[in-house]
Amino acid sequence: MKPNGMGFSSAVSTMTSFVKTDMCRIKHPVAKDHESAILGIACKAAFVGLYEEKPRCGAFLCDLIETLEGEKPLEFFEAFLAATTDDVAFQVIEDHIFTPLMEWKCECTLDVLDTFMGCRSNMGEAKILSVNMAGLAGMDTNAPYQQGKGFNEFWAEFIDETIPWDSIRVVVDRFTQNVCNNDNRGDKCYSYFYSTVTKLYQWYMKSTGMKPAGRSSISRKYDSSCTTFNLDIMATGGFTDIKDALVNKMCVDDCSGLYQDTLFGCCTANMIQDNELTGGLQDLARELKDLVVETFDYSEEEASEMFSTYMGYATEALGMLRDPTCDNGVSYDMVPCEGSADTRKGEEDMSPCAGLKGKKKKKCERENADQGSEEEGAGSPCDALKGKKKRKCMEAQDGDSGENPCAGLKGKKKKKCMAANPEMV
Repeated sequence: MKPNGMGFSSAVSTMTSFVKTDMCRIKHPVAKDHESAILGIACKAAFVGLYEEKPRCGAFLCDLIETLEGEKPLEFFEAFLAATTDDVAFQVIEDHIFTPLMEWKCECTLDVLDTFMGCRSNMGEAKILSVNMAGLAGMDTNAPYQQGKGFNEFWAEFIDETIPWDSIRVVVDRFTQNVCNNDNRGDKCYSYFYSTVTKLYQWYMKSTGMKPAGRSSISRKYDSSCTTFNLDIMATGGFTDIKDALVNKMCVDDCSGLYQDTLFGCCTANMIQDNELTGGLQDLARELKDLVVETFDYSEEEASEMFSTYMGYATEALGMLRDPTCDNGVSYDMVPCEGSADTRKGEEDMSPCAGLKGKKKKKCERENADQGSEEEGAGSPCDALKGKKKRKCMEAQDGDSGENPCAGLKGKKKKKCMAANPEMV
């Protein structure tokens, strides 16, 4: 029996029941061999295999729903409502939600992603992508962006080939490695970042004129001006105004010790100096921009506003944080955590595969060996591309050799190409 107020709405409850029934078959001794409406046949088998190897990872959706339907949500709300200070409330969130979630993330995220990436080409088998299921969910099964393709065909191809999985894999891998590393005290970096967020919340409350219920002991060693910010600039200023205001604040000598401890610890240095992570984010933003333009007919301007503009801001901010030195001599030690690895230290002679193990290390070494050979020769203009874009590029290169220059194009782009090359008609 659920406590009053804890029940889901009818629609959400129906969807939750459907997902639970389907996904919990992964760990059922008999039903694990049945087809999954959500995953299809091949992906269901892949996740059954992951469950048998790592139970917490393979059936995570089932476990999540069972947890939400159990007593834990009530236990959390009772503890949260009983908290008398912000510090206690944040501790309740950390103990009941954040830490269990991050422990799962560190153990399972990459396994779950790799499992799905390995079977995604078979997602067309999933009944959830059928016209009937889509119709029941109220989805348009003949949207303009499908360009004449059937609903199942379009979305199966979208999941398999259009989504930039390689870049997603890089970003998820590097982010997970960074937050799951230990800091110099042996604590997880995700705990450091959580502590940073709680302190920033207290500073925000103070800056708005409200008094936080509880005060961090580390702030008591510093003048109150160090934890008070002009939020009017945040509301009315542009990116440059906000950046300049923060730089000026960070350059106050009397506050630098507080900011070093709270914002610029070794875990932050790990993240900021991880060139693979920042490169992956830039690649992902570029590929998502291309995706919404090519697949969903967004204009270049709309796509740039969605991705390129904010990625530019992020890149500029990261560049500033990598070397936070002020004109008045105030500086911050951006030193990665002891034992944390690899190219984040920015040494040119350090192997890009340092810190990797097993299959990942072999794959990295093979890719870097291939890159070295490409740099020595002329190489193909398609070498840096992946998946669908690489195939299109290779087909276009074949076109330069006398073959059809429109090969591999579809829809409007193919019509434009054919009109520009009437000899191919």
